Amino acid sequence: MVTTSTVKTAFGESYLKRLCRHFAHKIPASAEGQQGKIEFPFGLCRIEVDDQEMRIRIQVDDSDNVEKAEKVVGEHLVRMANRDEPVVVWVRQTT
Repeated sequence: MVTTSTVKTAFGESYLKRLCRHFAHKIPASAEGQQGKIEFPFGLCRIEVDDQEMRIRIQVDDSDNVEKAEKVVGEHLVRMANRDEPVVVWVRQTT
């Protein structure tokens, strides 16, 4: 199952680096330029940013983990976003 969110922010690259650096202490995570990847035990999160938004895509192995994935990534992003207050709205895709 895939869940995605497009978050409006002018600080996407900064938030991307902070998220990946934070998660890299415990799990494989990396950011390079405007793209990042976080390898959770329950699935893979890919993030792309530009000067106006962050595009977050999480693919989970088991549909039971989709809510957990959304919560972990969304709450960490909101906590680290000290320059604005991003709104994270998830859209789930079953294919």
